[in-house]
Amino acid sequence: MMVEDQILYELYKGKDYHIEPTLERIERAVDYVGLKKPSYVSLLVGGTNGKGSTCAFAERILREHGYKTGWFVSPHLYDERERWRLNGQKIEEERLKEYVKELKGVFERFNLTYFEACTLIALKFFEDEKVDFAVFEVGMGGRWDATKTCRPSACAITNVQRDHVKWLGKSPEERAYEKLGIYVPGRPIVIGSPKEPLYPKALELCDLKDLIVAGMDFFAYGKVEGMQTYLENFSSDFFSISSAKLGLWGKWQIDNASVAIALVSQVIKLNEDKTRKALEETRWEGRMEILRKNPLLIIDGAHNPDGVKRVVHQLIKHGIKLTPVFTGLKDKEWRESMTFLRKFSEKIYLVPINHHRGEELSELIQHAQRLNFREVVPLSSARDVFGLKEDVLVLGSLYLLGEVKKCLEEKRE
Repeated sequence: MMVEDQILYELYKGKDYHIEPTLERIERAVDYVGLKKPSYVSLLVGGTNGKGSTCAFAERILREHGYKTGWFVSPHLYDERERWRLNGQKIEEERLKEYVKELKGVFERFNLTYFEACTLIALKFFEDEKVDFAVFEVGMGGRWDATKTCRPSACAITNVQRDHVKWLGKSPEERAYEKLGIYVPGRPIVIGSPKEPLYPKALELCDLKDLIVAGMDFFAYGKVEGMQTYLENFSSDFFSISSAKLGLWGKWQIDNASVAIALVSQVIKLNEDKTRKALEETRWEGRMEILRKNPLLIIDGAHNPDGVKRVVHQLIKHGIKLTPVFTGLKDKEWRESMTFLRKFSEKIYLVPINHHRGEELSELIQHAQRLNFREVVPLSSARDVFGLKEDVLVLGSLYLLGEVKKCLEEKRE
């Protein structure tokens, strides 16, 4: 993340750490500003992996049906304005500055964290713009997440994997419990997997009539051919579609698209042609995003072991050969992620990032050598990625993706 481009982030630099989870701060701030009852319909998406892509599909489906949409994204890659979107477009810089100036006193009065301040701006922005629908992406977990203040009419949880164990618990059941905290009794919640621990915990915590479960209430399958992904069939009592191209790559996007369809189906009646067009035109930065075609330069937001494992599995399965460009954060399980990359490639590029949480390059190199990569190539910065003359995949940290995207923007100017 390039902090010189940030507006709200600068206000919070160095402040937003060691704060106990609670909804009291944001609830009081929302009430104080008069945003306790949004005029628009909100959808809230949580989960370990895929929630950003699911939000992207859901927002695009709503927009294609003619609705004015708000979209709250977390985290951003390199431009803080990515977090707040109107009809898919980032908030204008001057508009964001106005909100920060207007709400700064509220942030301070209620001691809001950075993410809570982001959420408050989103609520205000969407209310001022009189959007019809707003799609919110959970920041972390769910039970204590500030996005719950959007008062969702329907929720979705994509899956539960290993991530944020310090905050969400070491056991899968603990993490499922935290993520299911976004559920609002009496309102539908889409569950992206019928497997443990998510579905059993949902049965325990949610009213059965509110559950819409993948593999039980809706069914989907598809395929990947080269760099194109297809949703071959989605079927349910509420909507069906077949032979739809997806604008995002990867087998897992079939699941994300199906969860998005099921979620949006809870608030509007879907049109097949409009839904098909929306699925094909969905775009989402940093999700197997092609920045250059010759040679290939792809960036992906996989930043935990499960995400990296899924990407590697799909690339191997479809015979796509790319050399990984990797980094890790000190507080993340990057060593396990690197193990999966070793199964995929005998060569790895390692790059440090300009962030206090970034792992030392020497640590990355030593571990790559322990894993017996035949070729370990250190890079000095994200800028060096553009000088590589082979097909590469950049992953491991969203901060690294942000730095690569920033370098690309500078090259274009």
